[in-house]
Amino acid sequence: MITPSLVMPVIAITTVCTIVSIALGFLPRPSRATVLWSAAFATTMIASYFWLAYELFMSSWLRDLAAALAIAPMALIWSGVRAYRRTPRTYVWLSSAFIVVITLILLGSTAIGLYGIGFRVLFCSTAVFAALIVWELAKLGPRLLDEAFPLIAAASLLVVVALIYVASGILVACGVIGVDASATFVGTLNFIGIAVFAVCTLVTTLLLTVKSDETAIAPTTMFEASARRRLIRAEAAQEPWWSLLDIRLDDPDEIRTASSTAAFNDVAQLFAIHIDDVFPADADIDRVTPTRFLILVPRPQGGVRELLTELLERVSSTNIGTQYAVRISASIGWVPVSAVGYDFGVLVAMADASVLAAQSAGGDRWERVHGTA
Repeated sequence: MITPSLVMPVIAITTVCTIVSIALGFLPRPSRATVLWSAAFATTMIASYFWLAYELFMSSWLRDLAAALAIAPMALIWSGVRAYRRTPRTYVWLSSAFIVVITLILLGSTAIGLYGIGFRVLFCSTAVFAALIVWELAKLGPRLLDEAFPLIAAASLLVVVALIYVASGILVACGVIGVDASATFVGTLNFIGIAVFAVCTLVTTLLLTVKSDETAIAPTTMFEASARRRLIRAEAAQEPWWSLLDIRLDDPDEIRTASSTAAFNDVAQLFAIHIDDVFPADADIDRVTPTRFLILVPRPQGGVRELLTELLERVSSTNIGTQYAVRISASIGWVPVSAVGYDFGVLVAMADASVLAAQSAGGDRWERVHGTA
């Protein structure tokens, strides 16, 4: 049986994590990912209160509910990471079903006197989701490695703990250690793991929520509204000298891997400074991510060419220190309204394709869309 001295700190930690996740994660930046992460913390918090009720009333079904709800949120965290990555399928239905299924299985295993075996089997199934979390976080790329590291470490440690639980079960079956000693060990380690995992998960999910601009794929609403109004007026006045530019830093993941977080942040900051210095005050600038900008600029093509030449020269002269052998450059997708028309959606899509073509050609260049609308 777990002593109340361990139950109360876990209640405090999980409650604080739930409140902080909702207050600083979900409410300021509501999204599918923050909803799932907050739900995971809330489920773990409920589990800790069930454990307290079990200590008070010594009811086995309360223990089963607490044990199941304590480990089940791993699946919700996995779905939340997939939602954060904007994958087409987040498998929320699977994560929700997992919570119900393992609760029923654990209740059933107690009814037939196999709680120890049932818990170890279900914990190992949870470890599978922990491994999937590590896999999904790794896909975020080097730029978010620092933010993802606490959860990667905690999830990896959980897989190790699952192996320890299996080993302890084998020792019990072989008669090396007693059932009570094994139950105390597993229960104590489980409570320590809940506290550690909750804190590490909170740190990572909040950092990822704050850095959600790193995974942005579309212009901000304010920029889009302003750009659409300008384009509507430009079309009505038949002004052909507007262009949309998609400007991106080349190989940001390689820069982050070859340097450091501080050096990468310096590069991104200098990139933004170069953008602001080069483009005129009447250009609309949207910082989609720290390494990507969308710019609507009212200049004839000759004037735009001069701006882009100056920008590429400035970016290529960026120096992040002699200890890093990193080449800094940028690529630009350039779409004049005279080539494709004044539709904002078309301009963004064509600029995206053009900048990708420029990067595929080696970077440090622009790719202009030719033609007449």
